[in-house]
Amino acid sequence: MKLVHLLPAVAVLGIAACTRAESQGGLATEVKLSGAYGQISNVVELSDGRVAFADTRNKLFLTADLASGRVDTLGLLVDSIGPGTPPDHYKFPGWVAHLAGDTVALVDFSAVRTTLWSERGEPLGVLNITHVAGVTPVLAYDQVGHGYKIDYQSVLGGGEPGGTIRPDSIAVLRISLDGGPVDTVAQLSAPEFGDARFGEQVQEAAKVFAPNDFFGVLPNGTAWVARGRHNRVDWRSPDGRWTPGQHHDYTPQPVTQADRDRVLAQVREQGKQFGMPQSLSIEYPFAATKPPFDFALGRPEGEVWLQRPRAQEDEALTYDVFDAKGAWTRAVTLPAGTSLAGFGAKGAVYVAVKNGNGTKTVGRLRLK
Repeated sequence: MKLVHLLPAVAVLGIAACTRAESQGGLATEVKLSGAYGQISNVVELSDGRVAFADTRNKLFLTADLASGRVDTLGLLVDSIGPGTPPDHYKFPGWVAHLAGDTVALVDFSAVRTTLWSERGEPLGVLNITHVAGVTPVLAYDQVGHGYKIDYQSVLGGGEPGGTIRPDSIAVLRISLDGGPVDTVAQLSAPEFGDARFGEQVQEAAKVFAPNDFFGVLPNGTAWVARGRHNRVDWRSPDGRWTPGQHHDYTPQPVTQADRDRVLAQVREQGKQFGMPQSLSIEYPFAATKPPFDFALGRPEGEVWLQRPRAQEDEALTYDVFDAKGAWTRAVTLPAGTSLAGFGAKGAVYVAVKNGNGTKTVGRLRLK
């Protein structure tokens, strides 16, 4: 039972009324949906101000109007996906992206395919994208005809006979959506590895809380890389010119026993779906300190928001914001119980809002 490969997460409703919330950290929650969802993937703003998102726990693809509170479920959840399955069927909707014009892409994690939809919620077809670097979904898209994929296949298999030698870097591949060439546009630092133990089985795994690089792309094809070991953001223009960012000082936080216990509890909970015995002895490699950031998201206007790790799980999240030249500009603290999920026009910031019963919903803040 290869539990290290089965648990990637450790590496890393009809009508709903809208309600008001308090402001904190310079941002005010304008509106939020009153619905209850299991887990919000990300939030994409549509041209008319509505949003699209996936509930990854309940496996639903939805659009919502935060002004009226209306929520519509798109497509149909099915048990299996084959070559002839209609584009309005999905098995595990996991990520949403906006392509050029009226087109929205839904990434199905389980079927490893991307379906195309109009902003009105009409299925348009299945994206016939070139398969490279293993059978894993393509998550990042620009609006000038490309998808982007991190070649994690190059770091899989180590620790087993004949396994892959760990590379120093991982390529980011740019895939032409029209069937054209595939090229490499960036290199990310490889993860740090250590030994994980599941019962009597020992296998290499990425260290929890070790710094990692994040990659993203803006609609016009401008790409960025957030460098975890240097706490900076580098930018790549569409014609391939790189602008190195500026390092931003930070104070490393120690990884506590409470952090370790929380992560291992999550491993056990997620392992249930793979039949992992809950009494199984588990040891996992941890870094000594937390990284400068553990999540990153780009704003179309040319900013990257880096999410600082928290000392306590119930603390409000703070983001370090870097501009299009790689300079740190400010820190933004979201209201308690919210996390960044997307950006929109006119300073809109979309967040996943934690409800009192543990479910989540979608809210919108507004940059001043």
